[in-house]
Amino acid sequence: MLRMLNKIERKIGKYAIKNLIYYILGGYVIGYILLLTNTRLGWYQYITLEPALVMKGQVWRLFTWICTVPQSLSFFVIFMFLLYFFIGRSLEQNMGAFKYNLYMFSGWFFTTLGAMIVYWISYGISGASGAISMNVSTYYLNLASFLAFAVLFPDVRVYLFGILPIKVKWLAWIDVAYLAFTIITSIIALIGLPNQSVQQAISAYGLTPSFAKAAIITDIFSIFISLLNFIIFFVATRNYKKISPKEIKRKMEFRKNVRQGYTENRRGFDQNDPRTSSRRDSFFGYGGFEPKTNRPNQQEGQKQSTFSSGNMLIHRCSICGRTNLTNPELTFRYCSKCAGNHEYCQDHLFTHVHVNNE
Repeated sequence: MLRMLNKIERKIGKYAIKNLIYYILGGYVIGYILLLTNTRLGWYQYITLEPALVMKGQVWRLFTWICTVPQSLSFFVIFMFLLYFFIGRSLEQNMGAFKYNLYMFSGWFFTTLGAMIVYWISYGISGASGAISMNVSTYYLNLASFLAFAVLFPDVRVYLFGILPIKVKWLAWIDVAYLAFTIITSIIALIGLPNQSVQQAISAYGLTPSFAKAAIITDIFSIFISLLNFIIFFVATRNYKKISPKEIKRKMEFRKNVRQGYTENRRGFDQNDPRTSSRRDSFFGYGGFEPKTNRPNQQEGQKQSTFSSGNMLIHRCSICGRTNLTNPELTFRYCSKCAGNHEYCQDHLFTHVHVNNE
């Protein structure tokens, strides 16, 4: 999916809106202005998404509902705007203008399409009197942006209400828990609708059980479609190679081979066999797990050669010419007092004449 998005971005990425968060916040400012003047002029009702009115020709509602306010006007709206601005700028800088535009516009598109689908289905089943117009809000769209920010920057600290520092990931988990609680309580209410006492309580508000059931299902559906862009974003940005069956099998075989090789090598090292002393020391140190520095007869400044098993010629004595292939039981060392790299077997290491450049 990311490759496809990159190809699309190369073709039409130049048409992406730069600094989209400025326009989003500007739309909210317009919404708050219309809401404040709503008591006298009633303009705010003309920007909300009403599928029934859209079908009657008021198609501008498909776009103007984006300006509806996510929450009522209060003192904390200033902090909300600052947080939305910070999140929007960070997402655009990290994702790029095109992908951020696609993320936001896809959220608006899914929500609008979902509201219209619910209206069309309910209209087809119950007619105009039973058609459901979803109460669409921008709250969940902003929540989707916040969750995407928490995925990309989980350890960023924000100041709750401008005072309390808290990491973004914990706020995101709180929001997820709240959504899960809302969905669970809605499902419980949906299951309890056949109960007579519940039906009586619903009837007290002038509602029928069938309408209440449809309203609950609509609420759950509205949460899902509003966060659909985040669900797609989260699924598309995961690295599934780590949990693929092929990768899991490879890791299991690797760990099995490591344990098997360790066991075989450990059992094959005889403490009293000089032929395997070098191999034992190369894996576990002298005497099993003892440090090599504790090995006797090792003079200060001597260069200790390493042993590599196999049919490769690695060591040769400068005096007798014996090698690790002809005499694998021998131990070879370099002399630190000889000029150049001169290696000797254990029989000539302390009896040879030192070589110098003079």
